[in-house]
Amino acid sequence: MSAGEVVGLVGESGSGKTLTVRAVAGLLSDGLVASGTIRVDGENLAELPEQHARAVRARRLGMVFQTPRAHLNPLRTIGDFMIEALVAVGGEKPAAAESRAAELLAEVGIADPERRLRQRPSELSGGLLQRVMIAATLAMDPPLLLADEITTALDVTTQEEVMAVLADLRRSRGLAMLFITHDLALAGAVCDRIAVMQGGRIVETLQAETMRADAQHPYTQRLLSATLPPDLMQGEPATEPVLVVDGLRKTYSVRSASGGHREEFVAVDEVGFTLAPGGSLGIVGESGSGKSTTARIICGLERADSGIILVKGEDWTRVPRSTTGWRRRARIAQMVFQDPYQSLDRRQTARQCLREAISVHRPRESRPALDARVDELLEAVLLTPDLADRRPRSLSGGQRQRVAIARALAAEPEILVLDEAVSALDVTTQVEILTLLDRIRRETGVALLMISHDLSAVRRVCDHVVVMRGGRIEESGPIAEVLDRPRADYTRLLLASVPHEGWVPQRRIPTRTAALPTIATSNLPILDPQGER
Repeated sequence: MSAGEVVGLVGESGSGKTLTVRAVAGLLSDGLVASGTIRVDGENLAELPEQHARAVRARRLGMVFQTPRAHLNPLRTIGDFMIEALVAVGGEKPAAAESRAAELLAEVGIADPERRLRQRPSELSGGLLQRVMIAATLAMDPPLLLADEITTALDVTTQEEVMAVLADLRRSRGLAMLFITHDLALAGAVCDRIAVMQGGRIVETLQAETMRADAQHPYTQRLLSATLPPDLMQGEPATEPVLVVDGLRKTYSVRSASGGHREEFVAVDEVGFTLAPGGSLGIVGESGSGKSTTARIICGLERADSGIILVKGEDWTRVPRSTTGWRRRARIAQMVFQDPYQSLDRRQTARQCLREAISVHRPRESRPALDARVDELLEAVLLTPDLADRRPRSLSGGQRQRVAIARALAAEPEILVLDEAVSALDVTTQVEILTLLDRIRRETGVALLMISHDLSAVRRVCDHVVVMRGGRIEESGPIAEVLDRPRADYTRLLLASVPHEGWVPQRRIPTRTAALPTIATSNLPILDPQGER
């Protein structure tokens, strides 16, 4: 890679994309044996003293990870996290570091940055946390950015803002970027070259602008042609709803920008919709719009201040009085979370996780029957048996999400709430998972409530859609009516922010300039020594 170049690294989950970028960043696990060279401005990092190599990486290589919540201390504030790096690595005074941290948060599109600095990770949505990580990485003005699925947790408008920030940095100071993504449309829009990985090897390297026309390898062609049937999940829903939500409202007491007092923050405001058995409803909107809070309230993970939630005619705003009541509700409604690394027990293998989930709802099941059901679930979510005995840290992001989906299906629910459940998956795995959900819905009548920032996935999966902004519903209706003929300006903004041919990310915030080195990699242990780079 040279100064100002953006190289995309694409491929299915488990193809070696993240392992490649972790090798560049010096974050390989102790048990792995590495060979080859990684050169930054002509210096081979493998030949440098450890302290010198660490200093080069700290100052000249910035890395943003796929799962931001896993890299933030839940007991410390966002300000603590950002200011510590600016003081310890950047050498700034605490007061100047706090001011700079607020500027960086605003630079990546976070409103009210002074208040956000005083909040803890648990008080921020997944999209906001990812923007915090990007802001913290930019704090050292790194000339090279290693971006591992940095837009996975972001809605389309935030994704556009973040990519526009990076595009401006690239133009103004020659920012180089190794961009790992499963979104081929996004990679084609922001990258100069695209390297396609399969089974730990680069099978093809293409110019981004002619990627579709020049692709020769069958694997690349399969990635580019991965689509869903046009009539996927468009069945006729039943007349009696399984879920009724009306007048839902939820507020939180949050720290003010000054930190001197607390104020009310309205997360969900007068939200209402219905969901029929076998139906599918998508809820879309920017990070912080109230999508996930609404889903958590429905599943009993949060309590609403007011409003009605009826599930099969039962008032779920009333708290169950017994463990049996909670388990009965859990069997009816299951939730798949955005970040599987946080929702899965890191001490359990995939098999142990699924066996435990089945046992909760089938306490008298024999051990052979449990194992047989585990095998069925693993097969249903397209996980091979050899992955069953691995723990979350040994699985890719996509594989972890499939374990989480299998765990939810273990209860045989009537409502499946998907909170960005396919956002971490590559395009072919998304097709497989959504096709799987289509089959399950048709065979069992399970209703799907899909929280997502991926408008194309929502369009393919859902019968109806609700567009949320600032805790309120902007518009709702049949999927074709809302997304093809939107009435609200906000909906039109969301649609315009989706990467497409000729798309250029837009922003209004200026960026600073800095010097830049070049980077070259060769013969990494996870790449094909004879292949293109």
